[in-house]
Parts: sequence; C-alpha cells; structure tokens
Amino acid sequence: MAESSSAAPEIEERSLPFFEAAERGVLALQRCQTCGTFLAPVRSRCSSCGGTRIAWAEASGSGRVWSHGRLQRSFLPEHEGKLPLTLVWVELDERVRFASRLAASERAPVRTGDRVSVVFERLADGTPVPVFRRAD
Repeated sequence: MAESSSAAPEIEERSLPFFEAAERGVLALQRCQTCGTFLAPVRSRCSSCGGTRIAWAEASGSGRVWSHGRLQRSFLPEHEGKLPLTLVWVELDERVRFASRLAASERAPVRTGDRVSVVFERLADGTPVPVFRRAD
C-alpha cells in the first residue's frame, strides 16, 4: 500500500459514480436493487441481504450527527490553516452512517443528534468532497 501525504481520495472505477455525482453537488450512495438498503462505503455485495444487484442512487444528504470529535493536529497540507476541524459520523436519513467533517465555515460546537445537511467543498486538487453543515 502506498503511503499517502494528502487527504485527496483515490478515485477508482467503482467509486467514480460517487465523485461524478459530487461534481453536480449530489450525494450518491449505492443501493441494493433486491432489498432497497443503502450502502456505504462502496461494496460489491449488500450488507443486509447479500444481493449483488447494486446501483447508484441519489441520497437526501440529510441526517443527524451520530458521533463527533475534534482534529487538533494534522500533517496533511490540506488542513493547514483550517484546524481545528470537527470530524463527524452522520447517520443519513437513508440509515447509513457516513464519515466526514463539518464544513470549514461551521465553527460552533456540534452535538450528537444535531440535524445536518451535505454541502461540497473542494480539495486543493479540485476534488469535490461531501462535508456537513447544521440544518436549520
């Protein structure tokens, strides 16, 4: 495994639809065509029924903070000048937990159970990444 010195994700063929949707400002998740379960991270088999008929679907982008923590130090250049960052696990309305962070503009403390919605920020290389902000 190559050591990474960047927060930029490696875009692979199987995750390409996720990043194509992110370019349009859409959060896409895989969804099992047999039982309807949404899946994250990318999988080749449904974690609920074991089905292999998996397709990409648009997600609501809304959910609640399931857990959170503060990143005080980082050795990644993308984080320079942005610390501390609030890392979050969001339980999306589709009943999938999604690891991300709060948007750079969100400076107030977050609490477990807070409603959040997805927005997209760009990394230094231009890759769009989903982050969350408090929902009104």
